[in-house]
Amino acid sequence: MYRCLRITSLPRLRPQFKPTTPLTYDFQRFRLSTMAYTQEKFNQDLAKIAELASPAKPTDIYYKIQWEMARTHKCLIDYWVQVQKEFDTSAPVDDAENYLGYAKQWVRMIEVHHQLEEEVQFPCWDAHLNSEMVKNHDEHVELMGTLSGFKNYLEAVSSGAEAWSGSKAKELSQAFLPTLMHHFVEELYTLDPDLLKNSGFTVDELKVGTQGVSERSKTLLNPFTDVVPCITHNGGALDWPPVPWEMTAEFKMPPQLYETHKGWWKYSAYPLSG
Repeated sequence: MYRCLRITSLPRLRPQFKPTTPLTYDFQRFRLSTMAYTQEKFNQDLAKIAELASPAKPTDIYYKIQWEMARTHKCLIDYWVQVQKEFDTSAPVDDAENYLGYAKQWVRMIEVHHQLEEEVQFPCWDAHLNSEMVKNHDEHVELMGTLSGFKNYLEAVSSGAEAWSGSKAKELSQAFLPTLMHHFVEELYTLDPDLLKNSGFTVDELKVGTQGVSERSKTLLNPFTDVVPCITHNGGALDWPPVPWEMTAEFKMPPQLYETHKGWWKYSAYPLSG
């Protein structure tokens, strides 16, 4: 997802991806029912994502496409775990500015991730995987609709219009979490390396998507808010996200990137020390 600081020229994209209207995908498989999305099911879904994200960075682009998406999804879910673990603590009240800033940034990360897919990647992949991309798009529509309640609640608490309630935050989370996790797992299967090869993609065609994301990210992403959390929720990895400096155990990023919103990032899975 975030090839944000490696900018190359943008090759010509294929004709604009146009999803079907009205939506055609059957969401009943994963729509929230009267039963809550359990921790056990969450752990199962996360394990599937983590398995695909676990290898070292591939050099073969057919494998790299799925790997980069898996790393992105794993990062976003690790970020979510840190957001929700504070629901019943004092942080949303006693450190509201920082915690709510951190939580609202997670929502933005979900929005930006899907915006890049819709604007750049899906139109590229649609050339050989039309039905899969229509499915992915339809899942985005479902997800963003269910996520809006949580997003609006964070804004209401930030403005003082509502008081923080851990119970309400959990209830609103149950509206989108099943959809989010289902989509994050299923989308990875649509990018299976063998499927990409057998569908007829050439290396050059796949490079259109990765280079297009790099170019679009230049104007869409803010390094101070959108790059930092990729690093502080990447499992301590040094090979993702792609950045124009060498990440080491001692140097993860230029200090000014982290310091701007260090109050937010203290809630991260891997905050910087010092």
